[in-house]
Formats: sequence, C-alpha cells, structure tokens
Amino acid sequence: MGTLINALAIIVATLLGIILKKRLSETIQQAIMFVLGLALLALSMGWFLSDFIVINNDTMRTQYDLLIIVSLVLGIAIGEIIDIDGIVSRFAEGIENKYQLPPLAKGFIAGTLIFCVGAMAILGALQEGITGDYTILVLKSALDFVTAMVLASILGLGVAFAAISVLLYQGSITILATYAAQFLTDPMITSMGLIGSILLMAIAFNFMKITRVKVANMLPALIVPIVYFLIASLF
Repeated sequence: MGTLINALAIIVATLLGIILKKRLSETIQQAIMFVLGLALLALSMGWFLSDFIVINNDTMRTQYDLLIIVSLVLGIAIGEIIDIDGIVSRFAEGIENKYQLPPLAKGFIAGTLIFCVGAMAILGALQEGITGDYTILVLKSALDFVTAMVLASILGLGVAFAAISVLLYQGSITILATYAAQFLTDPMITSMGLIGSILLMAIAFNFMKITRVKVANMLPALIVPIVYFLIASLF
C-alpha cells in the first residue's frame, strides 16, 4: 500500500510540475523540505523512544542499549569499508554523464535514481513488509512529491515513469520482507526498528541540511541484530 501511494504521488507531482513549471520558488522548495525533515525527525524520535523505553511494575528502563551501539559502530565500519554511499553516487553520476539521453529517458533515469536509491526506500519497504506499517513510505511519498514536482518542471513527463521503478523496487523489498518476517523473532524486529529509527533521524538531518550524513553507509547496522540473535540462539 505504501509503495502504491509513493508511485501515485510521483505521477501526480510530475503532472503538477509540468503545469507549474518553475513557479515554485527555491525558497518555498527549501522551506517545504525542511518542514518535512522536521516531521520525519519528530516521528522517528517518537518511534525510537516507544520501543527503547520499557515500563514494568512502575519501573522505567531501556532495552538493547549495547546492541544498538555495537550495531551502529559495526554497521558504519562495514559501510565505510565497502563505501556503499560512494558506489551509489558514482553509479548515479556515471549513468547521468555517460549517456546522452533524450528528455523522456533522462527524466525516467534521474527519477529512478533519486526515488529508489536511498535508505528511506529500503527502510520503509522493510517496515511495511515486516510490521505492515507504511508510515515511513507515506512520509517518503511527501518528500518525493516535492522532488518530483521540481524535477518534472525541468525534465518533463519522463519523471512520471520512475513510478514504475518505485513499484518494482520497493514492492520487491516489501514482498521479500513479508516472507522473511516469519523467521524473525520479536527481539530481532524490535532492535532492527530501533536502529532504523536512528537512521531515519540521520535522513531527517540531511533533508533539513543540518549536516551531511552518509546514511547508505549505515545500512549494514540493520543486519547486526539478526546475526547477534541467531548466534545467541545457538547457546
């Protein structure tokens, strides 16, 4: 459902972008992106705290503290060694620079790279597949809506066809996550959710332009809790 909303948002935004052309000033664009980033930050902090703080018998405690820290440290170390962010960036730039694409294809390629290549697409699709909650993808739809509108005013109708890529890419991740969910324990899902919320906070910082975080390099952190609990189950 979340991916369908995302795809529809891109199509509608493309049509609006073509109609409005460049009437949407850069100041308004930046203001909208900042507010959406702020909303994402507030929501992700709320999701994190709701799972991180546990109250039993009027006693408040936190859970998975050390696992979160270890996962983030190991995850970013692996991500930096592989340089996931660099690979993705070079891939996108390579396609844009190598091929002299016609306007329709250029809009499609640019849109596909922007809407699909990102941590939020993966996190949102995983969340919907595992828990059925597509809130992240709805937020991504709002962000993509603004981006698609601006992109379409420059590159035209081809941007709308990127919705097909979003459907295939995010839809596949959601379906795979749905089948994988039966093998994931509650502690795995909770700890992955906590780390995912932290990654979303980093994405929010990027949208608000507070700093530049290579969120893609942090994605391996999501795998660490699964490995930890699988190993722990053997003992």
